[in-house]
Amino acid sequence: MAKISVNRDTMMNHAADLSSSVQGMAYHPMKNGNMSYTQSNSISQYRQCLLELLDGVEIFESVVQEDAKRIKQIGEAYAQKDREVGQKLHLEVR
Repeated sequence: MAKISVNRDTMMNHAADLSSSVQGMAYHPMKNGNMSYTQSNSISQYRQCLLELLDGVEIFESVVQEDAKRIKQIGEAYAQKDREVGQKLHLEVR
């Protein structure tokens, strides 16, 4: 294995040069309503979050549909019991 020796002053100068060159750059993720300035990692995260949101909405939809069916069944069962009790008491249930 080879040993690489680096001069500390040279590395510090290089780091300072990189720092000064980056300071002039600006990051505009939604410049002019355009996603072309967004970093690809951010787009991937945005896409992943949207997919997770859609999955959550689909799960919520299925839960709501099941609840609606159960509520309808409960309502029909109560209506049937009301009719039965009304017939036993000779009352008219509307």
